[in-house]
Amino acid sequence: LCLPPIKANDNSMTVQSDLTTCMTLLQGGRQKAAYDAARKAMGRHKTQPEFPNIAGIALCGNGKYAEGIQYFKKALNLNASFSDARKNLAQTMILLGQFAPAETQLARLVRETPRDGAVWYLLAQARLQTGQLEQALEDIEQAISIDPKQARNHNLRGLLHDRLGQTAEALEAFEKALSLNPNDVETLVNISLPLARQLRVEEATEAVRRAVALAPGHLAARLRLGMTMVEAGQAEEAKAAFAAAIEIDPLNGEAYEQLVALNDADANEALGPAIRRAYKKAPKNSEARAALAFAQARMAQQQGDSEQAAEWLRDANRNMAALRPFDSEADDAFNDKILARFPAPLTLATQGGNQDGPRPIYVLGLPRSGTTLAEAVLGAHPHVIALGERATAGIAIYPLIDSDTEFDADAFRRIEATALPPLPDDTQAFVDKMPENYRLIGFLKAAHPDCRIINMRRDPRDIALSMWRGRFTGRALDYTYDQQAMARRFNTYARMMAHWHKVLPGQILDLSYEEMVSDIDSASRTLADWCGLEWDAAMARPNESAGQVLTMSAAQIRQPVHQRSVGGWKAHETMLGDFIDGLDQALWPEIESN
Repeated sequence: LCLPPIKANDNSMTVQSDLTTCMTLLQGGRQKAAYDAARKAMGRHKTQPEFPNIAGIALCGNGKYAEGIQYFKKALNLNASFSDARKNLAQTMILLGQFAPAETQLARLVRETPRDGAVWYLLAQARLQTGQLEQALEDIEQAISIDPKQARNHNLRGLLHDRLGQTAEALEAFEKALSLNPNDVETLVNISLPLARQLRVEEATEAVRRAVALAPGHLAARLRLGMTMVEAGQAEEAKAAFAAAIEIDPLNGEAYEQLVALNDADANEALGPAIRRAYKKAPKNSEARAALAFAQARMAQQQGDSEQAAEWLRDANRNMAALRPFDSEADDAFNDKILARFPAPLTLATQGGNQDGPRPIYVLGLPRSGTTLAEAVLGAHPHVIALGERATAGIAIYPLIDSDTEFDADAFRRIEATALPPLPDDTQAFVDKMPENYRLIGFLKAAHPDCRIINMRRDPRDIALSMWRGRFTGRALDYTYDQQAMARRFNTYARMMAHWHKVLPGQILDLSYEEMVSDIDSASRTLADWCGLEWDAAMARPNESAGQVLTMSAAQIRQPVHQRSVGGWKAHETMLGDFIDGLDQALWPEIESN
């Protein structure tokens, strides 16, 4: 927060003395004493905006951000051009998650103080949180032009490029930040995930380990280390990292949720009292409270109490649905715009596309339908590289649909190529297993006529059960927290796949999850044949060669292929009633036959 030089309006000795006293206390870390002194001075010097500004800073120093905001506003009421108070107000709003009001304050500030790099940085932060990524990137470039040696500017630039799917640019920005400050913990945490996506797994792990070594009490570093260990299949190290995160923040829902997923029933029973205490203290209508409810649902299920598990799942999903409402009508309209671009069978080009490089294999379908297993089978082939869920297609194509802009296949191929990690020279194909790419099949085939599309099919009730039990990062799966919205999206998926089969006859392989887990040898041969690969025996043992897995399936994929989850919905039919009732049986004929 900003503490300006002493600038008393009346230059009186009393004002100067009171300001010196307040600032000395504040800079000495004595926030309560500074607040008390500032309050007294406000009574003596009613026109001086510095004193409410100091009072606000002191309150924020004690974590009383909402109260601090009121004092910054008082300072601005006394002097609307007091830029430091406005900056403090905006920064505190960001801390409280009030991003849109913060943006309003900062947009005014950049006009008044255009050479203040910190203001541009804060504005970029606010716009990042409101989803204005391109504008935020312009803002942070302004900050960098003013303060090119400020590591935090380059770190934020890296975050923005990462959100935009520009992995190479993100890594370049993060590396610049680390060249300016090699011990910047935030950057070390942030760089780990894009490094992993670029198959630089050892560097990713080293970065997050270094962050923890530098700042053992840094919560985000501990959480990221835990997820890194989950992704690498190192369960015990993951448990230790999440346990350390709980020591740092005994109310952290994410850490409890992840730890419960790794623990056996006995360990979770011992953890139960702490989780229940955290749940009681968690703010209502918060994601932390939802995470703790999901954790307790898993514990109840482990203990064989399905009724209690269902109650916790209702609580968790109700909380998440309130936090992340899903607009099914807008979603339907968007999907209709996609299909309207492909009204008739496509004539695929015979030249261009990916002819000279590794063939793209797109594994898609509803999330939790077995896409990770299919990718693992393909990735076990010695000449296939599994790249996980790549956001590139959605980031590049969705804005074109929104704006009714023509799709440029050449431009898309260039974007996609720059986002790929370096691949071994003997690579024949790479796998992108972003499930929701089922919406973009027409575009993918137009860009890569020779690509392979694999649509994973699974009983929708088993998929819904898996979704209902999980909390997902990002906003793409917000429909999973409302059973009616979930059924509507499932029906949309079925309609879209029927359309793609119509306009791309013979270009999509539908692969049944149930058949795959019942006969992995046969399914792996089918996949190899469809993708133009020579079958390799390792493909029938995907658990033995699973590398870094950056999805919720990281733990499951390292188990031998099994059928335990097939038909699991039957024991939870009542819990899934709203979802099942919402399925269109004309689109899901297997529901009626079952």
